Amino acid sequence: MLKSLTEKKGGTRTLSRDSVAFQYFLTNMKLVDMEPNNGIFTWNNKRGGSSQVASTLDRFIISEELLLMGSSLTTLILPFGGSNHWHIQLEASLFSKPRNNPFMFENAWLTHSDFLTKIEKWWKEELHLQGTKMFLLHCRLKHIKDRLKERNKEMVLLFT
Repeated sequence: MLKSLTEKKGGTRTLSRDSVAFQYFLTNMKLVDMEPNNGIFTWNNKRGGSSQVASTLDRFIISEELLLMGSSLTTLILPFGGSNHWHIQLEASLFSKPRNNPFMFENAWLTHSDFLTKIEKWWKEELHLQGTKMFLLHCRLKHIKDRLKERNKEMVLLFT
């Protein structure tokens, strides 16, 4: 059964040709109809009893890719405000790239003529630290890593 038949209460419950075409469009374009977390219907005819008709007219439609990127999206039907439409709200939490990217050694660095000279220079730089030999080695390697990251950013800026 198509989704549109469950999005209506009361009145005639036929699925129009336009509704079928719209669902076909959503599927082909890889779009997702975000269902509200707290209800189904966003419109009603403000009548009671057997004359009442309610339907899902208002909605958020998003790209499937947005969900695959790791976004957290939630839709909510807001409290009734007097109109025959309930307002809906989209809450989004986009997960950004972590600030501390893991260090990756780039083999391309080895092709630069001044690479070893730079490493030697950075290794000899005074760090003004005290501690065990293992701690000092750790700090020295971290210093080299930070310099390589800086240099890599500079090189990327040169070529963009």
